[in-house]
Amino acid sequence: MKLYPWLKKKYKKIIFQYLNKKLHHAIIIRSNIYIGSNKLIFFLCKKILCTNSKNLFSCNECQHCKLVESNNYPDLHIINTENHKKTIGIDYFLSFINQVYNTSKLGKKTIVWISKTHCLTEATVNSFLKILEEPPLNTLFFLEYNSFFKLKKTLRSRCIIYDIHPPSQKQGIIWLKKKSNTFSTKNLLISLKLSENSPLLAKKILYSSLWIERKFFFKKVKKSIKKKNLLNLLNYFPNHTKKKVFWIYSLVLDTIKFYYDKDLKLINSDQKKLIKIIQKKNKIKDLYIIINSWKKCFFCLNNIAKVNKKFILLEPLILWENIFHF
Repeated sequence: MKLYPWLKKKYKKIIFQYLNKKLHHAIIIRSNIYIGSNKLIFFLCKKILCTNSKNLFSCNECQHCKLVESNNYPDLHIINTENHKKTIGIDYFLSFINQVYNTSKLGKKTIVWISKTHCLTEATVNSFLKILEEPPLNTLFFLEYNSFFKLKKTLRSRCIIYDIHPPSQKQGIIWLKKKSNTFSTKNLLISLKLSENSPLLAKKILYSSLWIERKFFFKKVKKSIKKKNLLNLLNYFPNHTKKKVFWIYSLVLDTIKFYYDKDLKLINSDQKKLIKIIQKKNKIKDLYIIINSWKKCFFCLNNIAKVNKKFILLEPLILWENIFHF
């Protein structure tokens, strides 16, 4: 198992600070999209707990490395959500912390890795803050955190934050090409743009049914416009609803870009015919109204629990039909 190339620079920075005994005891690894922050933390833990390696990476051969690999290292505590729960409750959290205080150390360091920091309840965060003020001896805390969610300022202020950013499109394409030569550079670029430059999500799109489903969905959008019946699209939303809303959002965004400058780089560069159709039938001021309605739709689907998806989708579709003057 290798570390993703776009994570190596951040890995080296953190390890150098650890080797120079300047690493803070509480570290937040923050990203706004899935780009492998969990693998970064895993490699950091393995190196810190390794007993043999004199290099920047772990030796992969000592007993400690093998125990970490098999998820059996007694001083590495990985805190995730409880079974069938969406939060990390205070009792569940403290059960791990008690292990840190009460068990003997196999090596010199103990590591607590919170894989979903945004799932900590308010009571758990308050308890954790007290622990961070007087942390257990020789203990490191790694907090994996998606910046899409909110995190209490009091917790952030007690940690050092390392932001993990997606690689450049060029680096992303190079990585994807090494994984497969099946897709053209054009398709690799489209998948990256749809994935906010995350090569991991781009690969997932390309090698799942999503890539075929996206093309099929856009054909139905084109057909619905020609038949002057956008409400017909409701039949094609049940699966991957949020992704399809994002696809439409990106399509309207491309239309706005195309309206101003036909040479601008589009997200959906394989859908120029459809973009031209939308551009001809909508004024620029209406395109801004449309894109805001889909943005609102995506927000509701993503943030309102047990929302009626059909009801939420009706608003932007009816609005778009009225703007089209069908």
